[in-house]
Amino acid sequence: MATKYRTAVIGRHQAEGIFHAVRFAHDKGRPLNLLVTINLSMLGFADEAAGDQFRNIWNSVVRWWSYQRSKGRELGSFDAYAVHENPNDIRNVHWLIYAPANAISELIKVVEKRVCKMAGLDSADRALHFLPVTKAGGLTKYALKGVDPNYAGYFHMVARDQGTVADEEFQSAAV
Repeated sequence: MATKYRTAVIGRHQAEGIFHAVRFAHDKGRPLNLLVTINLSMLGFADEAAGDQFRNIWNSVVRWWSYQRSKGRELGSFDAYAVHENPNDIRNVHWLIYAPANAISELIKVVEKRVCKMAGLDSADRALHFLPVTKAGGLTKYALKGVDPNYAGYFHMVARDQGTVADEEFQSAAV
């Protein structure tokens, strides 16, 4: 297990990687088109545990995705990115995912089920939001608003304080 760390900004390299991933997904005809926002604080996850809890949710959804592919569904790789923020000690994660049109409603149900199970709740209520996305680039600027202010101009955006996030380094991979 990696060492826990605290960060108050999204670094330049992380932001560049996310912008590149959004462009790459669009260019290969699989644009990131579903925003999932999870208020981890409302679900009762302590800040120190929120990263691990989200990682468990992510991994559970990826396992479902992989299982669907093993059954012959044409879903392709699981393409997504996630950005954590903690303004006013309210831990959120913005998770942007590519969901094929024929799987969006099913994916929403799977995410809801996984979130509720992880939180030990019957309903995620206002702690979970889904939004269809048509222009992932603009949304990415919103998600990355916690970028290091020294690089905000480089990305043609305005940086905003999004609090300090405690977590292990989160690495994702396509399946």
